Amino acid sequence: MSKRDYQVTLARVRSALAGGDGTDVVLGVTFMPEAAVRALAWGTPPRHPAVMLACSRLEPDFVFVNSWETDTAATCRAVAECGTVPFWVVRGPLDSAACEKGWSETLAATVRDPVGLCEAFDAAVEEACASVTSAQKCGAGALVVADDLAGAAGPLVPVDFVVGEIMPRVGRIVRSAAAVGLPVIWHSDGDISSLLEAAAEQCIVAVHPGALEEETSSRVLASAADLGLVVLAGLPGSALRAGVPQAVRAAASAWLKARQGGMILCDDGGVSTPEELAALIAAVQALRM
Repeated sequence: MSKRDYQVTLARVRSALAGGDGTDVVLGVTFMPEAAVRALAWGTPPRHPAVMLACSRLEPDFVFVNSWETDTAATCRAVAECGTVPFWVVRGPLDSAACEKGWSETLAATVRDPVGLCEAFDAAVEEACASVTSAQKCGAGALVVADDLAGAAGPLVPVDFVVGEIMPRVGRIVRSAAAVGLPVIWHSDGDISSLLEAAAEQCIVAVHPGALEEETSSRVLASAADLGLVVLAGLPGSALRAGVPQAVRAAASAWLKARQGGMILCDDGGVSTPEELAALIAAVQALRM
């Protein structure tokens, strides 16, 4: 494995997040379960799964590192030392409230007690903003706001509530990140087509949609492109679950799309088993041959 230069990788990643022109395809990995990573790394020292991936032959350009896990700053520094750019992940307002109250209660509160819910939102925003400086100091190349605002059928809460209450608070996180030079990516599962304009208005530069069928994924990609948003996508969990041949075909197709600019290749956050991770690794290695 060659020693990679973090600053070189960071420049490539930042260029891609700014829209790029497709001549240099950036490829990374997102939410990787620890058990799946360790199952494919038998005999290695006990290290954080993000570090194991960054320092492996996979050599991703970036990896997601969750800010709420233990020793996140140390993990980011170790990832950067391997030449991979860590993306610092914070919980968005809705996700944070749901982690505390449960999803059913949180979604119900958007109608029954929006004032009380917004107080929880504000606390989540303060926590996210407080971690931004730490993210920048430990080598993070971008901030990811993880907020699952949609499902397969569209938004989980009324669009007006997202536009009026959630996205402006996400905008506060964006401004805090911008103050230390970090671009912001928004992650959400589901069909977020109707929410992309609100995201763009808050100066989010890229979106990472998860758990999408092919037709919905194409619609999200097209809508994002119209708004100047970069999309992190291309290696869907459905293809990884179908096995290596399907994963390689999906990766090859996504590579061609990424060559047109406006797209960064990665999984959709749906990897859950060692077999799926193995298919992802095989797909990535095929692209680099």
